[in-house]
Parts: sequence; structure tokens; C-alpha cells
Amino acid sequence: MTDPIETSARATAHVAELELRAVLDAAVDAVVVIDAAGRIETFSHAAERLFGYSASEVIGQNVTVLMPEPFRSQHDGYLAHHIRSGERRIIGKGREVVAQRRDGTLFPVFLSVGRIASVDPPRFVGLISDITDRKRAVEALRRERDRAQAYLDLAQVMLLALDENGTISLVNRKGGEILGWPEDELVGRNWFTTCLPPELRGDVQAIFRRFFDGAATPDQYAEHEVVTRSGERKLIAWRNVVLRDERGLVIGTLSSGEDVTDQRRRMEALRKSEQLLRDAQSIANLGNFETRLPDGPSYWSRQMHVILGTEPEAGPLSWADYAARCVHPGDRDRVVAAWSRLTSDEQPLDAEYRIVRPDGSIRFVHSIARLGRDAESRVQAAGTLHDITERKNAQEEIRQTQERITQFARLSTMGEMAAGLAHEINQPLTAIATFAQALRRLLATPGAADPEDVELALSQISAQALRAGEVIRRLRSFVKHREAHTELIEPRRLIAELMTFAEPDARLNDIQVRVEAAEDLPLVACDPVQIQQVLLNLIRNAIDATNEASPAGREIRMRMRRDEDGAVEISVEDRGPGISDEVAQHLGNPFYTTKPTGTGLGIAISRSILRAHGGRLAHRPTPGGGATVFFTLPAMPGSDK
Repeated sequence: MTDPIETSARATAHVAELELRAVLDAAVDAVVVIDAAGRIETFSHAAERLFGYSASEVIGQNVTVLMPEPFRSQHDGYLAHHIRSGERRIIGKGREVVAQRRDGTLFPVFLSVGRIASVDPPRFVGLISDITDRKRAVEALRRERDRAQAYLDLAQVMLLALDENGTISLVNRKGGEILGWPEDELVGRNWFTTCLPPELRGDVQAIFRRFFDGAATPDQYAEHEVVTRSGERKLIAWRNVVLRDERGLVIGTLSSGEDVTDQRRRMEALRKSEQLLRDAQSIANLGNFETRLPDGPSYWSRQMHVILGTEPEAGPLSWADYAARCVHPGDRDRVVAAWSRLTSDEQPLDAEYRIVRPDGSIRFVHSIARLGRDAESRVQAAGTLHDITERKNAQEEIRQTQERITQFARLSTMGEMAAGLAHEINQPLTAIATFAQALRRLLATPGAADPEDVELALSQISAQALRAGEVIRRLRSFVKHREAHTELIEPRRLIAELMTFAEPDARLNDIQVRVEAAEDLPLVACDPVQIQQVLLNLIRNAIDATNEASPAGREIRMRMRRDEDGAVEISVEDRGPGISDEVAQHLGNPFYTTKPTGTGLGIAISRSILRAHGGRLAHRPTPGGGATVFFTLPAMPGSDK
């Protein structure tokens, strides 16, 4: 007779087994049950589909048949260690492992292992899910993330995302470099308190809040400073957009920031440099230009327009228009020829000429130009235009003043020599009076007038009148105000004409003047009156010095010779006290004189005259005592005798 309790228990166990089988068959994940030796006891339908084995093929086999190396050789040892020690490495924990199908292919799975309680020996159940698709999706997501990160890191601008609280949610590598922070240390920090200067935080944060209130939209472009981790300030140029959720609400901002600190510094330095150049050109009244050749566009600086009186808005003129409209007609051919030599023969242009401004005023300019190449290697002429009108006017005033001073010096020299000149003129006048009286007596006595005596008297009167007239003519020629002019002249002639003025003054002071001239002297190009003025100054000084000497030394020598450089040297020697070191130190300074009634202009003017002639004035001791003052004049090439 069957025991009802046993029958009921068997029925219950059978139902439980059927329920377990139904669960195993319905499970999506593979279910594998193994004994304490690792042999497979249960292999679900999902396991059959996953591994490619039928249950009958694997039940009773070691579960390592489902594993690749090195897990296969390690599994039994791990299982025995767990049963012996109770230490858990996998059991009760889920982990990703690699499984092996019947055909040998490997695939990733997520394995969860549990120990069946209250059975001895122990048994274990494993749940296995294929995570191939998930791994692929994760890998694809990782690749997309890495690609996006690469894009962020490759960007040469800062990329910055802020949430509605101003917290940094994203920053790229460039942003970290600019700010001096590792990216991971910036994320989660408040942007405003971390990276903005204190004086800007309030204003920038107020603008930021308005984006979320809908009161404003981000400007397309803005600039403001940030503070790096080291405290350095950098100027950042920002471009901003707002981030919205699926409802269209603003949830943050995304900004790109370019470090323009060095760029702005360079721009500011360039601006200052350009301003300095403009100021310098304005102060110097100097403009510059560039013209692409042969007929390309031109560039004129603003000062070019100021000099020429043209409007900058009208732009620069071509060279042809400039020559036709701006260059004075009297100078145009010369300037056009110089430009032609520049463009065709590459001869630098360096010319002074006149320009005519639109209002009819005439200005003097000095232009310098050279050929070169622009950034694209195209030939261009670059040069400057300098307004030298004031300099020309000043030079003319100086020239006129110099002429007046020179005229004054000549008159002063003649004043000093007036007694000798008066004596020189009185001699022929006295002779004229004497012969006239004798002739009158002859004519008053009947029959006493011999025609030969009358002819002789008249001849003497005529000769003496001519002599006096010649002295006066030369005196007038010497002292009258005249324009300087240069002529080729033989040096001996300078001395011969000069003696008319020098000898009377010397004789009056009981001084002999001796002249020694070399025979082979070349011609010199000079203004004879100006050079004679120099000589008279030197002779007058020598006479004054000689008056201080003993009677035995009352002689002046004028010598003419060629020096070692081939120039003509004219010297005046005296036997006076010589030139002291103190006098030599100041010699030639205007208004310095040792004479009680002197002006101090003689040597200064003489030196100026000689400098204009390309000569020089100097002095040396006279052998045996006294001073020799000499000057040189360049010899004319090819004029040697």
C-alpha cells in the first residue's frame, strides 16, 4: 500500500521539477548547473542556442568545455579552492568573461554564479548572457566619444560648456592649456569664481543670467579677460550659443574662446608704431609712397596728401598724373627724366624740385626713390617726398644775411684802409692839379705855349685821371652789393688786382709787400671779389701785426704755390708777435678780436667764403718769428700750364 505522504511529496517534487524546467526553457539568459566536480548537470535551451551544443552533448562534461584558455585550465583549481576555503572570487559576483562556442568562436558574456544552498556536495548555477551587441554599442559609443574628444582636443580654440549655475561641464585640452588647468580639474568648478578677474565677475555673470531669463541672447562676438591658474591675465575673444533641452528651455551655454592676448598686443604695438610714423612724418613734413611698376596702383601716406594739398579721400595719383598735375612746369622735364632713369636703368632717384598745389602755391620738395619688390615679388618703386620749403627759405635768408655781413666786412676793411686809399687817389689828383696849373700858366703867356709842352701836360692829366678812375672803379666793384659768381681765373691775376688796395695801406704804414708766385700754377674756379676780400683781411691783419714789430721786420710776403694735394695755396707771412695759443683757440669765432676797434668778423667770414669754395683756412708759425696765415683753393683739372 502506497504511503500518501510519500506520494504527495513525489508529486510536489515532480511539479517543482516541471516548474524549474519551464523557467529554464523560458529564460532568455543561458542557465547552466554544475556539480562540485565542475560537471554539467543542467543545460537550458538558451544555453543550447548560445553555445551551439545540445544538452545531451554537454551534460556530464566539465563546464570548461565552454571556456577558452587560460580560463579552462584555471577553473577546476578555482572551484576546488572555493569548496575547500569558502573564498569567493566569482561566486556571488557578476563579471564579464570570454566564452567559447562549439565551433570555437569566442564571444563576450556576462557571467553570474550562485551556490545552491543546503546541498552536499555543493552545486552551482550560472546565468550567462551574451553581451556582444552591448559591447559593440559600447565600443561604438567609445569610438564616437574618442572621436569627439579628438575633435575637441584638435580645436585651436577653447571650447567651454557651462550649466545654468555657471558650473563647467566641458572644457577641451586647448582650454586647459590657455587657463593652465588640467581639464578634469576644471570640470565641476564654477567658471566665474575660478577663471574671471574679480572686477568682471559681476557684470559677466549678470549677462549670463539674462540668457536663462530670456532677456538676452548671446552676442556673436565679445572680448574680455580671464585669469589663469598662475594669476596671469589673458584676453579671450568669445563666440557663444545657448544650449536647450527638448522643451526649448535654456539649460546652459557653449562657447568658443580664442586667446587674442598676443594678437592684440601686436596690433596695439603696430597701431602705436603707425601713429609714431604718422607723427614723425607730420613733424618732419615727410611723406612716403609706393608705386607698382609699370602702371600698377600706388600708395600714398597721409602726409603725402598734406604736402601736395590733395584730399586723401581722392586716393593717390598715378605717376603720370602726378608729374602732370603736381610738378612745376619748369622742373617737370628734369623730374620725368630722373623717374625714367629709375624705372629703366634702376638708377636711384634723388632730386629737389618745385611742386604746384591746387591752390596755386609753390613748394620746394626733395624726393628719394629706389626700386624694390613687394610681398608678391612684383617690382615697385618706393620713396619719400620731403617738403623743404622752410629750409629753402631759411637757406635763402641765411644767404642774404651772409651777403650783407660780407658786404659789411668789405666796407669795414675799406674803412680800415681808407687812409691809404685816400693817399692813392690824392696822388693822381695832385698830379692833375699841378699839370693843370702849369698848362694854365703856359696858355696865359703869349708865345710861351710850346705845343709839345701842352701835349705832355694834357697827356699827364689824362693818365692821372685814368689812374684815379681805375682806383675808384675797383673800389666800387669791391664794395658794392653784388650776387656771387664764379669764374676761372689765374691766381696771379687775383694778386695783381688786389695790390691796388693793399699797397697804399702798406706804404702808409711804412711796410713793404713782396709777392712770390710759382710759375706752374693752375687755374682756380672762384668768385674773385670774395677771394680778394679774404686776402685783404689777411693783409690787413698782417699790417696790424707788423706795426707791433721792430723796424727791421716791416715786411709782408705773399706766396702762391701748389701744396702736396695739388691745390693752390696762397699764404700771407708777417714778422709780428705771432699767434698765441689763446688767440689760436678762438681764431675764426665771430666777434672775437684782439683789435681795439675790430669787429671779429674778418676771419669768420673768410673761413665761410673758403668753405663755400671747397678750400680751407689755417695758420702756422713763420720761420724766424711771426705768423703765416694761408688758405687753399682746389685746382681746376686739366688747367695746368
